[in-house]
Amino acid sequence: MKPINQYAKPSTYTTAITDDHNGSIRFNTTDVRSETESATDVSVYVAALVEAAEDYLNGDEWRQAAMEATPCEFRPAGSEATGQQIITMADRTVTFDPRKNWDNQTIEKGEVLAGSVIFTEATDTALVISHRATILDHNLMAGFTVQSLEQTADKMLRDIEYSAAGSIAKILSTAPSTETFAKTKPTGKPVEIAEDLIDILTMHINQTVGTSLSDFVVLLPVSLVAVLERAAQRAGVGDIEDLIGAFVQPYSGTDYGLFLLPKYFTSLSYREDGHGDVWRIQATRNGARQAWDIEISTVVDIVANGKVKVKLTEDGLQAETVAFPMITNVKLTA
Repeated sequence: MKPINQYAKPSTYTTAITDDHNGSIRFNTTDVRSETESATDVSVYVAALVEAAEDYLNGDEWRQAAMEATPCEFRPAGSEATGQQIITMADRTVTFDPRKNWDNQTIEKGEVLAGSVIFTEATDTALVISHRATILDHNLMAGFTVQSLEQTADKMLRDIEYSAAGSIAKILSTAPSTETFAKTKPTGKPVEIAEDLIDILTMHINQTVGTSLSDFVVLLPVSLVAVLERAAQRAGVGDIEDLIGAFVQPYSGTDYGLFLLPKYFTSLSYREDGHGDVWRIQATRNGARQAWDIEISTVVDIVANGKVKVKLTEDGLQAETVAFPMITNVKLTA
């Protein structure tokens, strides 16, 4: 064996020591790695993943998809969420916390007439969407392909979408403008379950904010997706949206039931940063774990609290602003 100082640094990626019993050891140097072995370089993988996420989430394609899913706005940094003022479609009696009027009467209900204006504002709780993935070096040292990178990116985006929708469902489940109903959970074959679910949703349409299911976005647990997809196949339609007649947004996590979100009365308000980007995608080297940490985050306000003025006296001189029920939450019980 030669003295250590007589060994020359390998200059190409083909330099290797091969042993029949212990495999081979390959020497790589920085001057050849980027050109010849980028498919085993974790930093190249991370850079490509961040670039793909940045191009999609902060591009026009994602904004268009977000607006098709539910009404939303992308507001400049430092500005407030935009409330809405929309006229009701039908008469509605609303129940609110007891109040005393000028005649010393306790009022718990008030009638909202068709043509009254509903004001919407953001919920008390904003949603912070933040997801982190740790990519270990040793998981990618054997190499990767473009297809595996695309699959990883698609899976990450879907997980973020479903998880964020679950957080929205949690906020809406306790929002003042959410009306909750308990119904028995349908059983049987997928077609039977789907028909019962559609019937339940149809029977609980809030006529003051919509007249058909197409006027709503249906927020439902991801566990129902497979059932509804099978029912759609049996019915000979393309997808769940065609089966139900409304846009469907699945959510993961705790089951809060199904939600009917009126398209014309609710919206999401995404906050842009100083550069006009909605999403922040950041990659950080985690030396302690020999890995890269990728974090994707944004902040969104849920404009779903409805307010309306009701009369507390016969003459209408005294009026109070109360919470108006706009969102329907159907909880399925055993």
